[in-house]
Amino acid sequence: MLQEFVVNTNEMNRGLSLVTHALAARPVKTIYNGVQIDAKDNTLVMTATDGEMTIRAIIDADVRTPGLTVFPAKLLSELIRRQSVGAVSFSVEDSNVARITSLGSKTNMMGMSAEDFPEIRDLSNAREIHLPANKLRNAISRVMFAVSTDESRKTLTGILMEFYANETRLVSIDGFRMALMNIEAENEVPAGKEFSSVIISGRILNELSKILPDDETDVTLSFNASHVIISFGAVKLYTTLLIGEFIDYKHILPSSAQTEIELEKAPLYDALERCSLMAREGKSNLITMEIGETGLQMNSRAERGDVREELPVLFHGQPLKISFNSQYLMDVIRNVETEEIRMCFQTNVSPCIVRPKEGNQFLFLVLPIRTFN
Repeated sequence: MLQEFVVNTNEMNRGLSLVTHALAARPVKTIYNGVQIDAKDNTLVMTATDGEMTIRAIIDADVRTPGLTVFPAKLLSELIRRQSVGAVSFSVEDSNVARITSLGSKTNMMGMSAEDFPEIRDLSNAREIHLPANKLRNAISRVMFAVSTDESRKTLTGILMEFYANETRLVSIDGFRMALMNIEAENEVPAGKEFSSVIISGRILNELSKILPDDETDVTLSFNASHVIISFGAVKLYTTLLIGEFIDYKHILPSSAQTEIELEKAPLYDALERCSLMAREGKSNLITMEIGETGLQMNSRAERGDVREELPVLFHGQPLKISFNSQYLMDVIRNVETEEIRMCFQTNVSPCIVRPKEGNQFLFLVLPIRTFN
């Protein structure tokens, strides 16, 4: 007997639902279709990978014969999901054929050789950062919209994480928008440096956000110069870091503002949605803002008609007329997490900065569109 164990279907479903987030839609190797199950010490160590990201989860099981087998991941997941609640037994022969039985159900499934599965090693000389799961999950979700999809600028397909003594920053830039989220955290900073940093694939952090618990579970990021391991509970995510220079975002932030407005997020977003309906009918998806003592006026025009919106604001500085791609601006405002915001402008061709009315928990930037009328 190569392997024999009994496991609760709910536990196995939970473990498979976590690790299968590492599977690729089109795996480059057949073995990447599999989930490795290492039965030992009355636990199942379940691992799946796409070659770039690996997720490992540990669940409880009654292990009769320890062993290592790779099962077809999606097929096994579908099978276990359809099993009755209770215990399911696995017996794997030396030929890698598994007999899976549960309450009168019997299935034979062909496994794969565990020798072909990539080996995962812990990191040496790693630094550690700790963050609460719910805050990390929220920060990732709010910067994802500005992660670039341009593979020719690889670092911008990632999210920059900067670890300062009293905060952790997540930053994404796609060339049109920038998103920055702050998480209050006590971090150990290398001697003589203001902060340390890593760049992690946006795709991988997006998958991580889907499996992070929505509570204050401690998440540990262990990283060296080339890899990072993200751990929480009995789950570990392994991946390589993106190597290269991220945009020096601090130098693209305007140092001053000629025009500032304070207003409520909800009515602004509702007005943007209405304007965008007509903006999408036009060729440039354009929304124009006119800002002054009388408030904020927004309009969009197309062959089929036009929309005009007026909103009260608290106004400071010089009147301004400025235009934006409606989708880019809506993406920014959608991810604001406060009821009131400040919008800061320098000129009609300079970036617009969106901040909370008070505090510094986020900062968004969106570039305007130059118009000639």
